[in-house]
Amino acid sequence: MQDSLITTLFEQFSAGRTPDKSDFNASKMYSLLEDPFGIWCSFHAPEGSAVHELNRYENLKVRTDRNSRDIWIKEHFAGVEFIHAENEKERFQNTLRAMAEGKPAIANAALWNLPKNVYGSINLLQRIDEGKSIFGPYHYRIVQFKRAHDLKEHYALQVSLLNHILSDIQKYTCRYTRVELKTKTVQVDYLEHEERLVRELNYFRNISSGKVRPEAHKPPKAANSPWRVYANKVVAESKDLLMLPALSAEMRQCLRIYGMNTTDDVARFGLEKLRTLLEEPFATDAYYNSVAYLHNKPVLKEAGHFPPPAKKHNLYFDFEATETFTKDNVSFVYLIGIWDKEEDKYVSFVAKTPQEEIKIFEQFHDYIKDPENTVLYHWTEYEAKKMRKMAQENKHDEQKLNRLVSLCYDLKVATQKAFYLPAPSFSLKAAAPAFGFNWRQDDCGAMDSMVYFTNWLKTGNEDLLNKVLMYNEDDCKAMLYLEEKLKSADVLKLK
Repeated sequence: MQDSLITTLFEQFSAGRTPDKSDFNASKMYSLLEDPFGIWCSFHAPEGSAVHELNRYENLKVRTDRNSRDIWIKEHFAGVEFIHAENEKERFQNTLRAMAEGKPAIANAALWNLPKNVYGSINLLQRIDEGKSIFGPYHYRIVQFKRAHDLKEHYALQVSLLNHILSDIQKYTCRYTRVELKTKTVQVDYLEHEERLVRELNYFRNISSGKVRPEAHKPPKAANSPWRVYANKVVAESKDLLMLPALSAEMRQCLRIYGMNTTDDVARFGLEKLRTLLEEPFATDAYYNSVAYLHNKPVLKEAGHFPPPAKKHNLYFDFEATETFTKDNVSFVYLIGIWDKEEDKYVSFVAKTPQEEIKIFEQFHDYIKDPENTVLYHWTEYEAKKMRKMAQENKHDEQKLNRLVSLCYDLKVATQKAFYLPAPSFSLKAAAPAFGFNWRQDDCGAMDSMVYFTNWLKTGNEDLLNKVLMYNEDDCKAMLYLEEKLKSADVLKLK
């Protein structure tokens, strides 16, 4: 009887096939909400357009989360059965079998409803000995684990979809789904999200069918991997309005209604007419950013903000910090890198532990031999803000840290005050490449560097640390490169 039930349920909810890209995986809810253009690409981009970029940070986080989750489950759910399988078909079958056998808890479960084109993975199914289901005088409820302090919108929709699939299979609707966050447990009410869930699944179907083409994001991350490279190319080559930093989605739509689909269109439309459509400063910003693109030159907003005040010693510095992967570890700055302009060299200070963090700031301070004649250039407020906070927390080094802060000069602020750039944003990763700068490594970004650093600590492999140092060095050199390009650039001026 039990085997017959399992076979019947499997045949009914697999519809004689396995999941394919026409089916919506609950894990894709974040992409549907935050990167719908990436989903569009998976159906409609030219063949061969995908470029798979290894996300080392995400992979490490997933492995770490899984290990922590499995330990927690074993501690809190006696008799839990972990589903093991050679493939997803077998995992679904084994999940159904465990439910039919009435296991008290089932981890690493998979549930499908392919007639409705949905499926997903469930961290834990907990048996509740009340409410009759198709399996007997009990039903299962979902327990999901999320590495966050608060319940996010896509989490709630994701677990609501999983709950919907589970309800169809067990013929019993458990209204609440339990979500274990970093520091608290929350209950997600299926009824509160049912209507929104229907809308989002319909949105997915419209994207996959081609009825809807969502807007991409701004380069250099117009979409997530494997569509980032393709999406960046599409947005840049089409001169899409996304290339204008100041405009919201509503503003871009307004311009499109009036026939402006590219940055060239905006530049040719004219500032005065643009002011009848957009409020200030958005009209002026959009116009002169478009002019910068049209002529491939920076437009000078206001003299006096650039070039920065050079001194005898000019140091371009950048921090790299860890992320917390478990409840036990601590985020800390593990690398301070400096490009010394006068010495024409890269200098680095590395901390292996949170306890060594203050030591590398002391080394940073001591590297500066002539504070009165030194400027510390950085990009964004993060570095100065971090040192101010450390000064409050480390009274012994408060004076040194505050002295470092007093020497800081934010190149991003200066650039933003002085210029409109032919770039989609004032992030260093967008601004420097607009003038020809390229990072030397394709496989090491900010998040990758955390993983390389973590693995270096474990293995002692110096090649891993060298990749982090090279990435940080390029960040430092990018600031100097961009500064020099802007100082020597043939600039346009405001009319």
